[in-house]
Amino acid sequence: MPAVHCVETATRLETMCGPGGELHPDSDRASHRLYAEDPLRRRLIDQTIAAYLSTQTAVEAGGQFWAIATAGVPGAGKSTSIRRHPDIDERWRTLDADRVKEYLIQAALQDGDYTDLLSIDLPDGGTVMPRELASLVHFESIKILDELQEICMSRGENIILEGTFSWTGLADHLLRSLGGHGYRRLTIMDVEVTCAQAQQRAVGRWWKGRTSDPLGGRFVPAATIAAMYPNGSAESICAKNARAAFHNSLTSEIDTVELFVDDHTGTEPVDRVFTKSGGTLNYASDPSYLDS
Repeated sequence: MPAVHCVETATRLETMCGPGGELHPDSDRASHRLYAEDPLRRRLIDQTIAAYLSTQTAVEAGGQFWAIATAGVPGAGKSTSIRRHPDIDERWRTLDADRVKEYLIQAALQDGDYTDLLSIDLPDGGTVMPRELASLVHFESIKILDELQEICMSRGENIILEGTFSWTGLADHLLRSLGGHGYRRLTIMDVEVTCAQAQQRAVGRWWKGRTSDPLGGRFVPAATIAAMYPNGSAESICAKNARAAFHNSLTSEIDTVELFVDDHTGTEPVDRVFTKSGGTLNYASDPSYLDS
């Protein structure tokens, strides 16, 4: 398919995901609004949680009490960095809102909630595809992920929290939860790329799915990524929040806190490593970075 069709189709979806659009996360068609007053929705949420937990059968409970949280904009390459971590294996629980969205989208397809949206024609000659509806289940997926996180923390599982770290309040919430459940180690893995790099990668990933998978690819609007670089900043809000989490006084409740920064924004990749014990800094590969 010519590249122009990719650009035109992405532009159309961008509009649909924007304010007033059919796919906006807070539109009237979003699942958290469609089912706001439906008491039976709780049954689907419980089924989703059970199904999600059942996909990983080798996860160990009550072990190291170690959590890994990713930071970085969509398209940065966080999943790739996670796979390179030498200590991660099938005994770790992965908590990812995008995986939750898959369950909710499948349920919506079965119920016919978005049949009309899936018939909308797009410039490449196809129609809207199921994974392109992900924005409509965004808020509900976050709610379910919070419940999953609570369940897994209460079990003392080693967990991987796959997210962007774009929410400023995440550090306090996460550190209080981990400290309250007796977690002894937190590793923040921040992968940084430029805004242009992230947008290009996100489009490429979406287009590959759209042209090769029956469910399509998950679409991330370029505007969503750009918003994570406030006022055109070269550094993402994810990096700033990850650094702020490392500085947070609540880290004193956790034995070991680590910040790994995999920075691809320059001409050459730069790796930075910082560690704290009981809230006290004991190693910084680049001390000036913590002050920026």
